[in-house]
Amino acid sequence: MSAKIKFAALVLILGACVLTHGAPIEPTHAFCKIVWLLGVPCSKANVAMMTQMKAMSSYKLGPVTPLLIQANHTSAVGQVESVNFTMSSTAMSLGCRVDGASTSAFWSSLFDNGTNYCNLRNVIQGSGLSKAPGFTEYTNEWLCLGYGLSACKVK
Repeated sequence: MSAKIKFAALVLILGACVLTHGAPIEPTHAFCKIVWLLGVPCSKANVAMMTQMKAMSSYKLGPVTPLLIQANHTSAVGQVESVNFTMSSTAMSLGCRVDGASTSAFWSSLFDNGTNYCNLRNVIQGSGLSKAPGFTEYTNEWLCLGYGLSACKVK
């Protein structure tokens, strides 16, 4: 194996570890992990996301703290996904890093055509945070199955 291929593989693995904080990804369920950087305080991001989730009947909020929002999302076909948003303050511009994760409950949903991505993206977009100063999204097809196939619609 050439040095370039080994280096590329190492970079991909390290990138996945950074985005997932070293946590293993569940390979038998459809999932999505995203990192967003926002130029707003986490308290504002938390309120905006909770308000949006309450407005969307497909989300049922679970435990909520100032830095964590847990919920379940029920799709139009009755499939349930676990959705979590974890926030941490950034030093730059008093911003916020939001780690979003959505995982389907059933193994048969491995190829979900971007449902888990949309579970997360619809909350961020519907809350207006996708227009926040400094908004940046980090994910890819390896961290977010179906990312490239998704066609999200905020309801």
